[in-house]
Amino acid sequence: MKQYLMVISALLAAGIFLHLVIVNTTGSFSSAAQVEMQSNIPAGDSTNRVAEAKGPLGNSNDISNSTLGFQEVFVVNLPERTDKRDAIAVQASLTNITFKLSPGVRGDTISEKAKPYGMEKLLPAEVGAWRAHLNVLQKVVENRISSALILEDDADWDVSLKAQMTEFARGTRWLMNHTGPSYSPYGDGWDILWIGHCSAHSHHSDTRRWVIRKDLTVPPPSKRDAMLQPYDLGYWEGAPDFDTQTRIIYKAGYGFCFAGWAVSLRGAEKILHKLSMLPYGLAVDLGVAEMCAHGTYNITCLAPFPAYVGISKPAGNSSRGSDIVDGSGKGRAGDLATRGNPGAKFREEPESERVVFSTRMNIPRLLIGDTEFESNYANVTGRVKSIDEITSFTGTGHGEWLPDPLPVQDPSGL
Repeated sequence: MKQYLMVISALLAAGIFLHLVIVNTTGSFSSAAQVEMQSNIPAGDSTNRVAEAKGPLGNSNDISNSTLGFQEVFVVNLPERTDKRDAIAVQASLTNITFKLSPGVRGDTISEKAKPYGMEKLLPAEVGAWRAHLNVLQKVVENRISSALILEDDADWDVSLKAQMTEFARGTRWLMNHTGPSYSPYGDGWDILWIGHCSAHSHHSDTRRWVIRKDLTVPPPSKRDAMLQPYDLGYWEGAPDFDTQTRIIYKAGYGFCFAGWAVSLRGAEKILHKLSMLPYGLAVDLGVAEMCAHGTYNITCLAPFPAYVGISKPAGNSSRGSDIVDGSGKGRAGDLATRGNPGAKFREEPESERVVFSTRMNIPRLLIGDTEFESNYANVTGRVKSIDEITSFTGTGHGEWLPDPLPVQDPSGL
């Protein structure tokens, strides 16, 4: 019996020694154990899953990095649109933003078997846009990316985007009641940050607003071209406290357009299931809008109004500005440059929409290191402003509650 116990003790000692050698020389055992532990996290435990995906805690300084505080930035671009790739590469470089390209998709190349039931009525370009955005979400899920900003290749943003996003983060954290540490500088628990919409209702269930007054980067009301707006802008833009340079941050419902939007890992999982694995027949932005409006899978969508990310339009044939509509403006949303003038097919000068101090339009100034930038709306802001004047809104936001209940949105408006 004594000899038997001695053999057992020797085997145990050898096993412990071997374990220590493996762990200390390769680290592989520790990593494998961590992966095994992470795979058993319950699907509903969003806090743990965010922590597992991100790693270290984030703070507002992360927004100044080259990915705006997200783990990755992706740009969706059709491979043949090298002109758009040139433009956004220069634009991003001059504002210290790094991104990875995600190839756009031609709708007519997608197998009929790969389309969800109900997609038969969509235009080929809409099908392609749906798949291109879902391909990014697929990467997010496959690689367990904690958060990703997705930009379309015609996206434009203000020269003060990082300052804007820092103030946006103050608002999103307030809306989610985040006062302590979080893994994302925007707070934890969000699914969608819809920063590049062309229209976005506020959700009827939440009357809180993060309010930023006297913001020079807010486009004037006549230039917003938004079919859907928050129900309550009149509280700040109307008399007696008249201020049409007010931006609000809020819980979003229905909306349109995906010039720029951010998604968390959890949000990507929800959208992939709803828009690909179930019967589905809408353009990709409308599908996400329905999820936001109905709270599908308890999705949390937050947005600024007006948006932070707009679009640019190059000079030449107006068809160059969109890969979904043609030069006559035909398509689901139409080409904004031809709306109200269907015969217009040529643009003499490049343009930027929904952005005041446009990065795209100020590239010549950025190239020479200028710190003063030209406004798209000189009659409102003055022609040229310094970066200090442009970012004077920083740190001025505050939370407010609306006094009246909001109306329930009607999905038939889509």
